[in-house]
Amino acid sequence: MLEIVIGGVVDPPPAKTRYTFCRAEGETGLGFDLTPEGAVVATAVFQRMNQPTPPLRHTQDLAACSAPLCQLFKFVDYSDLQLGGGIWRFKAPTADPVQLVLGLALAFKLEHEVGGDWAVEVYSDVWPLYTDLLAMARGLRGLLRIYTSVYDSRVLVADRALMAVSGVTLESLSLKKEWAGGRLCAVEVPWSVEEVEEDVKELVRTVLDAGGFVTLKYAVENFGREAVLKAQRLGYVELDAFSSTLKLTQKGMSLL
Repeated sequence: MLEIVIGGVVDPPPAKTRYTFCRAEGETGLGFDLTPEGAVVATAVFQRMNQPTPPLRHTQDLAACSAPLCQLFKFVDYSDLQLGGGIWRFKAPTADPVQLVLGLALAFKLEHEVGGDWAVEVYSDVWPLYTDLLAMARGLRGLLRIYTSVYDSRVLVADRALMAVSGVTLESLSLKKEWAGGRLCAVEVPWSVEEVEEDVKELVRTVLDAGGFVTLKYAVENFGREAVLKAQRLGYVELDAFSSTLKLTQKGMSLL
């Protein structure tokens, strides 16, 4: 189901699992494998902006491509997606088309993994340009809700549309001298994803090929102390101090 809310935030949808850019009791990353539908959405948006990308398989690929638009997708938390019930906040900017692309991709992911009784809330003002992609969400068993400040007749693409505030015109504003808008939650954005240097990638690949762990001594001797520290800081490997071994993390696996 697709819902468009114009002007501000309204009461949250009553879903067992909800993902939102607003403050919530739990936090989640947006790191997950794209479904075919999610890959189509991302590819279409980039192509229409004349910024084609290589084949996309994972959400983090959006931050790793060379297209200028990919710079915006670096300001997203790509740690693993939490699929359990509850209210989960993700960190991503409202700078279009970041949340629109990731919101649609997440909706298709949940349709495949969860089924129904889920909701995804995102913000976008460019939604009228992508009604054909949004139409793909109308048949989903969960709810994709788009908050926006833009009214457009193409709102007909939605299953349901809500106006969260009263309309404003130049005449009414000149008479009242004031207009009170709807409320919107604060958006938290993480630091941009760092470029992963080749020596760090090679270290992570070696740990994977070795079965998921190598000794700290071997890693330092073959890749250098700096590469090991970078891999740890970026969360690709973890140090087991008791056995002096480096262990591969899920984030490290998604890097390759």
